[in-house]
Amino acid sequence: MFSGSIVALITPFLNGEIDLTAIKKLVNWHVDQGTNAIVACGSTGEAALLNNSERRLVIETVIRENDGRLPIIVGCGAPSTHEVMAMMREAKELGADAALVVTPYYVKPTPEGIFQHFKALNEAVELPIIIYNNPGRAVVGLSVELVVRLAELTNVVGIKDSCEDLTRVIKMRQQIKKPFSFLSGDDPIATAYLAHGGDGVISVSANVVPKLCSQMVAAWKQRDLDLFSSLRDKLLPLHEAMFVEANPAPAKYVMSQLQLITEEVRLPLVPVSAAARQKLDQVIKSVGLIALKGDSETATQMAISYGEESAA
Repeated sequence: MFSGSIVALITPFLNGEIDLTAIKKLVNWHVDQGTNAIVACGSTGEAALLNNSERRLVIETVIRENDGRLPIIVGCGAPSTHEVMAMMREAKELGADAALVVTPYYVKPTPEGIFQHFKALNEAVELPIIIYNNPGRAVVGLSVELVVRLAELTNVVGIKDSCEDLTRVIKMRQQIKKPFSFLSGDDPIATAYLAHGGDGVISVSANVVPKLCSQMVAAWKQRDLDLFSSLRDKLLPLHEAMFVEANPAPAKYVMSQLQLITEEVRLPLVPVSAAARQKLDQVIKSVGLIALKGDSETATQMAISYGEESAA
């Protein structure tokens, strides 16, 4: 099963190109910081804005640099079932551990169409599938009943659930009769999702404070409620700030302040506005992060130290 703090990894750019050096450093940083798995080429990774060769390059680089240390989940989302099949075949070929597959967007399929979509993927590619419920982006959503039905497919092993109804995870847990990963898709509700029986979170904030996100989930699993509560309250302003404008521009701005990456995003996304920068700067201060001047190695060491001090 997939569990814990799973980072929805950003895709760093440098002068309009994929920054491979930064990707490698980020992978190693997440291993060192206690991240439990990596999602490459998800929506936070601007996957929809990469061409096919860029997408393959990102996946190859993440998997090669990781070298089997963490599970690697590859985002495989498209309106077309055949296109998703091709993405999953590529992910399997490159050595991915699972595919994160959002419901087909734009075409607005019926619940039966969604089921047949995942059934076809299940039969076409022997790769674990984490289904992704995100009606805010895909328009269509997954009801509890449909998730339970999808869980009967052999390769469907979990769900990333971006939802407002936190009773869903209780209802799904009670009806799904096989090992299954219940993962929150939204950082602000991740603590509540865990308390309702979730196994972890696919996190945007983990791009910025991976150690603290990992510690928060671990604290819940160990029933260290004092640490859990402290991290829950400390991280909420950061979680909310990550969506002050379109994801992943806020996360990239904060990471650029830590000298980890540039803040470049791909059009039609744009860097955060002056007003958003001001708000993010305030959050950086309130959470205890420091905008650094210097090389990325120094920034990485500061982030590691910050995680250790905050857990003390």
